[in-house]
Amino acid sequence: MNHIVALLSVSLALNAPSAAFSAPSAPPPASASLTPVTPERTALARELVGYTQPKDLMLSAVLFGYEKGASEQDAGDLAKLESIQPGLGARITERGKTELVALVSEEIPRMHDRLATLFAANCTGEELKALIAFYSSAAGTKMIRSVTMSDTGGDSFDDEKFTADEATRANRAAAKEAAKSLNGDEWMVMMKFATSPAGRAAKALGPQVQAISAEWMTRLMADFGKRIEPITEEMVKRAVEEADKRAGAD
Repeated sequence: MNHIVALLSVSLALNAPSAAFSAPSAPPPASASLTPVTPERTALARELVGYTQPKDLMLSAVLFGYEKGASEQDAGDLAKLESIQPGLGARITERGKTELVALVSEEIPRMHDRLATLFAANCTGEELKALIAFYSSAAGTKMIRSVTMSDTGGDSFDDEKFTADEATRANRAAAKEAAKSLNGDEWMVMMKFATSPAGRAAKALGPQVQAISAEWMTRLMADFGKRIEPITEEMVKRAVEEADKRAGAD
């Protein structure tokens, strides 16, 4: 499960790529206290989040992380399930995948709403347009895809509570790896963006984004546990009952 947490956290970390390369810090942008939020900024912020956390990519990351975690299950636990009923472990894993994808699909819009609200309240319309321009560009799209599908940092924390610091570490490690996929022109585009007003605005909001993502992930993993545990127990119970019936028939 650690891999699922890491993969989702980095995909949610809407932080300027410069944060991963020790770019000079900048004071919060003048737009940090904008009020009131206008419909135009809200619409732009929602468009931005759609580029930075696309649902299909997030679901792919979830499946990647889940399947990797499943492949690393304890052999002894799997053997116990197989002794009850051949293929039981695989069926439980497949059901868990289905439940996790369903849960993440339900929760992604809520995360999008929170991030869009944050950016609409703290960025100007021009900054939001610049953020959209970067994250919809070849360089921005490649960074998002590479970071989201990265497996960097997956074992640096446990599943009980995911903190903002852990989100930051996972994001930075993944961003460093993702940057290696950029060609020269894309690198220049990214660095130009990182030092622009929009890039500085995104970096200034980074701690709040990390806190939101950490809280969201902690709740998501707790909800997944509550959802899958009774299902698993019921599947095992039925398998045991079927095994007992077969033993009685013999």
